[in-house]
Amino acid sequence: MNAFLLWGGGWWSQMGAIDYSGGYVIHLAAGTTGFVAAAVIGPRLARDRERAVPNNLPMAAAGAGILWLGWNGFNGGDPYFSGADASLAVLNTNLCTAVAVLTWVIWDMCAGPARRPNFLGAINGMIAGLVASTMVWLSWNKLGRTRLFRKVDDTLGVVHTHGVAGLADGLLVGVLADPNIKVYLGNGGDVADVTYGGWLYGHHPKLILWQAGAALTIIVWDALITFLILKFLSLFMKLRLPDDVLEVGDVGVHEEEAYPDDTLVGSRGC
Repeated sequence: MNAFLLWGGGWWSQMGAIDYSGGYVIHLAAGTTGFVAAAVIGPRLARDRERAVPNNLPMAAAGAGILWLGWNGFNGGDPYFSGADASLAVLNTNLCTAVAVLTWVIWDMCAGPARRPNFLGAINGMIAGLVASTMVWLSWNKLGRTRLFRKVDDTLGVVHTHGVAGLADGLLVGVLADPNIKVYLGNGGDVADVTYGGWLYGHHPKLILWQAGAALTIIVWDALITFLILKFLSLFMKLRLPDDVLEVGDVGVHEEEAYPDDTLVGSRGC
């Protein structure tokens, strides 16, 4: 429903709301859904929450690099035509992401818990950096330490990295949208170019209200539907594994180890 409301002439789109490259439809929706799912299913084991170490940093780096590469095609191809919109999308994709990596590292060095740069944090900054690296850092390190987030175990920080970034993206469009950038080109005849202007360019601040209304619609709808789907599934299956199975992890679920020790490897060798 989010896509139908915001893309391709949907109701919120007709009101004037803009969702560029899925900031609302994809990211805000993901943050909302992830948070509700984490609240319904429940937290990890206490020991895993106390010592939440990365699983595989080289693989995280490889995935981040592939993601960065893919952004050029996704964001650059989003306008459906070559022009200032597509060119700026590619330029900003690389420039903003690079600056965001450095911004997150500086925040970690100046105000982070360990006061030193963090590689995994830099990757987080990269992912959030297309929009709001500083906002996401503050959300992760400040909002994430509140009572609500200590209770709801958002394991991968989806609320911060996607939800906060997507919400900030959408609201800032109402302020920063450049009317000189054509969102859709007309045919040069009866159909005019479609463009939007933000408050910063002297346009009416009502665009901020449309952006806020669209965001609220997505948050409420996705939270409700996610909750209902999970409750329906819980009638037929257990959403959460028993703690004794979680204690042994992969072995308890499918009798395999992600990282077998030397003893296990040797016992199966020649």
